[in-house]
Amino acid sequence: MITWTTLAGTGGPTFAVLSALTLLFGVTAAVAVVFHIRGSRRRIREKKQEIIFRKKLFDLLTESTEDIFILFSPENFEAEYISPNLDRVLGLDTETIRRDLRPLLFEPAPGGSGQTPTQETLSAIPMGGTWTGERDIFHTKTRELRWFKQIIHRCTLEGSERLILMLSDRTHERQMYEALGEALHTARAANQAKSNFLANMSHDIRTPMNAIVGFSVLLDKNAENPERVREYTRKIAYSSQHLLSLINDILDMSKIESGKTSLNLTEFSLPEMMEELYTMILPQTRTKGQDLELYTKGQLPELLLGDKLRLNQVLINLLSNGVKYTQEGGHIALTVQALEQNAPGRAHLRFQVADNGFGMSETFVQNIFDPFAREETEHTREIQGTGLGMAITKNIVDLMGGAITVQSRLGEGSAFTVELELTIAGGERDDAFWQRRGITRLLVVDDEEDVCRNIQSAMEGTGVETAYATRGEEAVELAARAHEQGRGFHIILLDWNMPGMNGVETARRIRSQVGRDAPILALTSYDLEEARQAAGSETGIELFLLKPFFVSSLQRAVSQLEGREDVKPDPDSPAPGEASLAGLKVLAAEDNEINAEILLELLEMEGIRCEIVPNGREAVERFAHSQAGEFDAIFMDIQMPVMDGYEAAQAIRTGDHPLAKTIPIIAMTANAFEEDVQAALAVGMNAHTAKPIDMEQLKAVMVQLLRPEDKGPS
Repeated sequence: MITWTTLAGTGGPTFAVLSALTLLFGVTAAVAVVFHIRGSRRRIREKKQEIIFRKKLFDLLTESTEDIFILFSPENFEAEYISPNLDRVLGLDTETIRRDLRPLLFEPAPGGSGQTPTQETLSAIPMGGTWTGERDIFHTKTRELRWFKQIIHRCTLEGSERLILMLSDRTHERQMYEALGEALHTARAANQAKSNFLANMSHDIRTPMNAIVGFSVLLDKNAENPERVREYTRKIAYSSQHLLSLINDILDMSKIESGKTSLNLTEFSLPEMMEELYTMILPQTRTKGQDLELYTKGQLPELLLGDKLRLNQVLINLLSNGVKYTQEGGHIALTVQALEQNAPGRAHLRFQVADNGFGMSETFVQNIFDPFAREETEHTREIQGTGLGMAITKNIVDLMGGAITVQSRLGEGSAFTVELELTIAGGERDDAFWQRRGITRLLVVDDEEDVCRNIQSAMEGTGVETAYATRGEEAVELAARAHEQGRGFHIILLDWNMPGMNGVETARRIRSQVGRDAPILALTSYDLEEARQAAGSETGIELFLLKPFFVSSLQRAVSQLEGREDVKPDPDSPAPGEASLAGLKVLAAEDNEINAEILLELLEMEGIRCEIVPNGREAVERFAHSQAGEFDAIFMDIQMPVMDGYEAAQAIRTGDHPLAKTIPIIAMTANAFEEDVQAALAVGMNAHTAKPIDMEQLKAVMVQLLRPEDKGPS
C-alpha cells in the first residue's frame, strides 16, 4: 500500500514546485527553439553562400574555357543555367537562349556538317544516360563555322527531370588533325615522287652515260677513221653536256631546298640580255624547224639592277621547255611587257613565253611546279628531263619576289607568265644623239600595228617624229610623198617578213622612189645571217636588226653606219684583236692527274703554256721562286691535299713576290655554287670557273683579266 504524505496544513508547496519546473522547461524549450531556428537560418545562409560560391566558381572555370554548359528542361526547353562564355564562344545572346534553347539545339548551321540532335534523339536518352555527337555551329559575330563535340546527359534534379548540354569547341583539334592528314598525304606523295625521281634518274643518267662509255669504246676501235672519230666525239660531247645539265638540276634543287640560294644583284642591259637569249635558243629551234620570235610592249627601261644570271636561268628554262615540248615546225614567242609601276624607280615587267606545242592536262598544270613532276603522254614520253626545271624556276621567281603562272591545254600549247619588279639602273638616255646627227624623222613599217606603236612610244621624248605604215605599198607612198615635199625620212625601219609586199621588195621600191638619201634598216625576228643571205646585196638594206626594238639598238646601228661607235664601250670588253691567248704562261694547281692532263691538252690547243703542281703549298712555293713575268696567271683548284686553294690564294696574296698582289688567280673547281664563287673572291681570287672546263668560258674570263697584246709570246 502506497501512502502519500503531505506537509501539514495545505498543498501549496507542491504546486509551486511544479510551476517552477514547468516554467524552467518552457524557457529551456524556447531557448532551444530559438537556437534551432537561428542554426537553421545560419545553415540555410551558409548553404546559399556555398551554392553562390559554387556557381561563381563554375562560372569562373567555364569563362576561361571553350566548353559551354547548359541545364534545361526537356518539357519547355527553358534554360535554368547557362555558362557565361556563351557570347564569347558562339556570339549568342544569353537571355534569348535562356528563353528557348531549340534554335541552338536543333537547327543545323548553314553550310555546316555533322550530327544535329532531334526531339526523338532526346527522348531516346535513358535516365543517367548520355548522347554524343559532333557538328559545326555558326559563330554569329566572327561569321565562322566552328566544330563542336556535343554531349547531352539526362538526370534528375530535386525530383524533376533535367537535361545537361555540353558543347566543347574542337575546332583547333580538328584543324590539327586535318593538317596532320595533309602532312601525311604530302609526305607520302613526296616519298612516292622521290621514288619516281630515283627511277627516272637511274634511266636519265644511265642514258647519256651509256652513250659516253659506248662511244668511247667505239672511238678506241676506230681511231684511224677521222670521220668516225669526229662523229663519236661530237656525240660524246653532246651526251656529256646532257649529263651535266641533269647533275646541275639536281644540285640546284638541293641548294634551293636547303635555303642556300641567294641573289647577286648587278646592273645589266635588258636589250643585251634578250639578244643573248635569242642567240642561245635559236640553235635549238633551228634543229626542229621552229619559229622563234621576241616581242616588246610598252616603254621598257634598258638598264636594270637585278640578278641577270638567275633571270636568264628562268627564261632559258621556259624557252627550252617551249622548244622541247613543241612539235617540229612549231612556234615559240617571248614577250617582254612594261606594266604600270607600283613604286618610283622600280620597273614592273611581265615576261611571257608562249608556244603552240603539245600542251598539258588540267590536272598536271596544278602540279607542274612540284619537284620531280613529269607528265607522260604519247608526245612527251620519249622527252628526257628531271622534272626539276619548273620547280627550280618557281623557286627562283619566288626568291626574286615575283610570281609565275601557267595556262595550258592538251594539244593547244602553253603560256608561262612571270611578273617581276626590278630596280631601274642609272644612266640617262642620250636623246641629244639624234639632234647631233640631224635625225628628226623616222618611218616604221611593220604589218603588226602594235609593233609600230611600241616603237613610236619608245621614241617619244627623243625629238624624232615617228610615222608608221602597216603595208609595204603604204610605206612606198609615204616615203615618196615625204621626199617630194622636201621632208624625207632620215631613217626607214622596216619589217623583213611581211605579208603581201615583203621587206625586201618594199626596200627596192623605196630606193627606186627616193634614191639612197635615207638608210634602210630591216627588223627581223629570224636568224640574222639567214635574213641577210635571203635578202641579197641588191635590196638597198644597209643593216639587219634583231627584234624586239630598243632605242639603244637603233643608236648602235646608226653609229655603225657612220663608221664610229657613239655608245661608250664597256671598259672590260676585249678589243677585236684580244681574242687570241697564244703565248700566255700559267701555273696550275691540280691534284687529279686526269684533270691535269685534260687541262694541259686544252690549253696547248690555244697556244697557252701551262705548268702543273699537285697541291696548294707547291703552288705557293713555285710562284714565290718564279721570276717576275714568268707566269701570267694562276689556275687554282680548291679541294687539294696539304693546302687547299683558299689557303694557297691567301698565302700568294700576302707573299713577297713583286706580282703577289696583281697576278690574276682563277678558281678552277667543281665547287660551283654562288657561295663558292663568293668564297673564292673573298680570299683574293679574281674569278671563278666551274668544272668540267668550258674553254669558251675560260677564254672569256682570261680575256677580261689579261691583256695578251701587251704581254705577247716570250
